[in-house]
Amino acid sequence: MFVSRVQIMRTEAAQEDKSPVNLRIRTALKKRARDLGVNLSQILYRTLEQEISRREQEAWIAENSDAIKAYNKRVEARGLALASYRSF
Repeated sequence: MFVSRVQIMRTEAAQEDKSPVNLRIRTALKKRARDLGVNLSQILYRTLEQEISRREQEAWIAENSDAIKAYNKRVEARGLALASYRSF
């Protein structure tokens, strides 16, 4: 069974201690959210997890860009490793 990184983060978050955070949002926005039954905490968790994941991915790509470029250059020059065994 495949478990995504976000699912793992959500499971870990559910088990972690929580701490209060003070945020300021426009009153009208808060009222609209409340009227629609939007759970601000859940939205914050989900959005923050997505943003953290996106930034971690960007950091990983930046840290490994030289290796990625070298691999792509090698594939261009020699083709994919084990390509002769591919059936598709």
